[in-house]
Amino acid sequence: MLIYICEDQESDLLMLKHHLNAFASEKLFQYDLMSFSTGDELLDTYKLAVCKPSLLFLDLYMDGRNGMETAKQLRDMGYAGGIIFTTASTEHAMDSYEVNALYYLQKPYDHNHFVNAMARCVDLIRQAQQNFTFMVRQKQFTVPYTDIVFFETGRHTVILHTLSDAITFSESLSNIIDVFRDTDSFLPVGRSYLINLNQVACSHNGDLLMADGSVVQIPVKKRSEILAFIEERKKK
Repeated sequence: MLIYICEDQESDLLMLKHHLNAFASEKLFQYDLMSFSTGDELLDTYKLAVCKPSLLFLDLYMDGRNGMETAKQLRDMGYAGGIIFTTASTEHAMDSYEVNALYYLQKPYDHNHFVNAMARCVDLIRQAQQNFTFMVRQKQFTVPYTDIVFFETGRHTVILHTLSDAITFSESLSNIIDVFRDTDSFLPVGRSYLINLNQVACSHNGDLLMADGSVVQIPVKKRSEILAFIEERKKK
């Protein structure tokens, strides 16, 4: 699981790392961490990164581009992972809903407050520890659930779309759906797609625009139901 922290105060960065390490030890999960002191630095790294972060901690008040502006830019770029704001003020608390933030962590906070924030990330953490394994020409490949944007049925094949690749392998979509049946963030869309709900950027002309720029077409009979489900999930 890759986590970004954007924090311009060294003391606050060290405190956040301490809480994160303690939480990871308690919950027995592994993560990689990248830290930044400005929003522009984070965005420059994100644009070039093949592996995208599952979770961001963003300080709201920084020199140059602030945390809210950084979050909006990331969402415009297709980022579909979790965002937790850290700040000493509640001034932008309502604005956090515009970027579908998971939590608003107010400084100074203790470990219990941090745990409450991370409770919103249970699904992200669980998925980051899960991998999908498949074969292509007798070679085994493994992709973390969090890197999957959607599956698409092909001609006697399935196409797995990530943010950087489209990989075709021999399988049926119905079998793939069975694999992900108990995973809350994956949803079948008609007979042709299985999407990662965390990788939906927005709805577009009644269909879904995914984080990689692809458009997933929703069957007309299912359109209202699926769009309503996705909208309700975002509110949670």
